[in-house]
Amino acid sequence: MSRTREAILRAAAAALRTHERAGMADIAAAAGVGRATLYRHFANREELLLELGRFAAEESVRVLDAANIDAVPVAEGLARMTRALLTVGREFWVVSTHRARLWPEEEEVGERLRALAGRGQADGVLRTDLPDDQLAALHGSLVLGALSVAPLAQLGVEDATDAIVRLFLEGAATPR
Repeated sequence: MSRTREAILRAAAAALRTHERAGMADIAAAAGVGRATLYRHFANREELLLELGRFAAEESVRVLDAANIDAVPVAEGLARMTRALLTVGREFWVVSTHRARLWPEEEEVGERLRALAGRGQADGVLRTDLPDDQLAALHGSLVLGALSVAPLAQLGVEDATDAIVRLFLEGAATPR
């Protein structure tokens, strides 16, 4: 992907966070490019929003790869995963309001959540009375809540990460 295209997508996310109905002229201005340049990359707003969704999903996978979750204990993996998803989510949360489809990368994020939950169960860190896919969905729901529900959405990434991980680990811990 070209730097210009990526800059346009990031600027589009920022413009849409500021004004959900931002038009192509607003997005071009936010990206610091002319409308002709914007239209060379995206034929219309719908195409731009579709590509923004794909880019956000790809960015989620990229930050999860960089977090190296499989190389650390489950609790640290949960913290790294939560932090990564909150960071990307804060930048691209607006994409969810323009959702056209589920991208394969989003399914990959869900699979990574499930795999970490399964590893936590196998290690005796997480409860086994719920299937790993349900634990993953519950963790994902906490992340989504921290992106969209006040007062959680006002927390900084680190505070939100700490709250989510502590709540998840204590509430999903193996019953004693």
